[in-house]
Amino acid sequence: MAINKALTFVKSRIGALRAALDIRVFLFFGGLGMLGYGLHLFRPWIAFTVCGTLLMLIGWAMGGKK
Repeated sequence: MAINKALTFVKSRIGALRAALDIRVFLFFGGLGMLGYGLHLFRPWIAFTVCGTLLMLIGWAMGGKK
């Protein structure tokens, strides 16, 4: 009985996590991380500048409550 209850709990948590997260977020930040790493191998200061600028622009575009 306890195992069945535990499995039900885990399934509900996985369902809630799946509903809360979107695959686009993982793809975006994964791509940004790979871009940063690739540029870091070329020139570290370029990597920090490009990725920082992209994150700043994305945060600005998302905006906030007005």
